[in-house]
Amino acid sequence: MQTEEKITTLDGLIEAVEKYGMLMFWDEERLSAWTLSGINFNAMWSLREQAVNSKRVIYGKYALKKATFVSKSAFPYLAALRRDGYDFDSLSDEGRVPNREALVMNAVGNTRAPSYKLGQSLGIKGFDAAVTSLQYKTYLCLQFKKSYMGTALLCRPEDEFGYDYVRSAYSLTQEQCVQKIKELCPGLSAFNEAELKKLLAPAV
Repeated sequence: MQTEEKITTLDGLIEAVEKYGMLMFWDEERLSAWTLSGINFNAMWSLREQAVNSKRVIYGKYALKKATFVSKSAFPYLAALRRDGYDFDSLSDEGRVPNREALVMNAVGNTRAPSYKLGQSLGIKGFDAAVTSLQYKTYLCLQFKKSYMGTALLCRPEDEFGYDYVRSAYSLTQEQCVQKIKELCPGLSAFNEAELKKLLAPAV
């Protein structure tokens, strides 16, 4: 990007997410909010929390197991694709949910659960891996508790953004979802062919 396009404000960060569709927060080598940043790390960290809590973008570990912003226009197609049309309860009813992921989702419920405290209270092996997997599958997103270097809060996207919105692309085929994601996410050009194959496939 040109110097005048560097991210320095909240609106600038949100505009970059909307422009690229999917934008990792931190990656030193490829397209990310950090490589587009015109401010220092602490300032960008603060903008990240403001952007996420504004609910103008959706945030979680949606790419390469790294924290990633997804535009609101692209998220329903990503959710429909990654979930293969299954809500979590339906997936669980079919016995296709790892036990540790079921424990995490049951503990989160329809609230905002502080990730660190939840991990301590559940005391299950592989908690972090389960949380990452649930984010990648789009069953969880993140918000932040308003504090210095805010605490990550685990949430269901449906509770934060609305059931009808999150599941609005469930009627589409996988191919249609992939096409819409490609149209809405030019930032996918940052990923190689093997990464794209995984990113644009069901995760359940």
